[in-house]
Amino acid sequence: MPRDDETLPERVRRKEDLLSASQRKIARYCITQPREASQLTALRIADKLGVSESTVVRFAIRMGYEGFPDMQAAIRRAAEQRAATQVAGIISPRDERVHSSLRGDLDALTQSVESFDYQTLHECAEALHGARLLHVVGFRSSFGLAYTVEFHLRHFMETRLIGAVGGTVLDDVDLIGPDDAVLAFTFPVYDDRSLQAVERATAVGANSVVVTDSALAPIPIDPLVRTLMTRYETQTFFNSAVAPSATANALVLRLLELSAKQDRGLERRLYDRFQRQRTP
Repeated sequence: MPRDDETLPERVRRKEDLLSASQRKIARYCITQPREASQLTALRIADKLGVSESTVVRFAIRMGYEGFPDMQAAIRRAAEQRAATQVAGIISPRDERVHSSLRGDLDALTQSVESFDYQTLHECAEALHGARLLHVVGFRSSFGLAYTVEFHLRHFMETRLIGAVGGTVLDDVDLIGPDDAVLAFTFPVYDDRSLQAVERATAVGANSVVVTDSALAPIPIDPLVRTLMTRYETQTFFNSAVAPSATANALVLRLLELSAKQDRGLERRLYDRFQRQRTP
């Protein structure tokens, strides 16, 4: 039996293996949209999620509540408790630095959006989209960005991630051909291996796009090299990837739009594939 003070997310984690695909959908909705979930009727939630009203009620009972109204009341209480500990404008001394970090990320993202160069983004996407093979590269703190972008792009473009496994970076770089393109992520400390990939592309006449933080980054100055600038600094020893991640997402989206112009059903197929993976 669940404890009276056990939250809905805790109950879902404990009983996750017992949930059907429809119940998982309800659980995700109630956890990610608590305000709506605490206000809408079971029928409205069912219509919204494409399940039956009885499935919503059974989910509440499966979670250990007496019924759907009892679960809604618990969701409301949890929201009220969170609000009570987060009085507007008042941050405890313990949380001041974390709050400052979160505000810094928000400010960096806001500034990136307000100063975003959409024309440059389009030109960068055009330069990459026509490539026979897109080489994605990033090391140190940039590796996560490079890996995520390559993971998404590989579903609709020919891509490869240049890595350091087995010390093969130089061999990977040598494979860049004139019909290829390079997408590089590099931030302080600028990594020579990423820059070598851009230099190789320039030498063979291939396009490159570099996502970086400053016009002073040691990037080759060449018509074949385009840059996307984004904020990256933070208040401690590691830098924040919030704004760079948003910039990377925007680039992936524009590349998807270009690919979808050539393949009308592409986005629908990708959406359906990932939806199936989310609801086993």
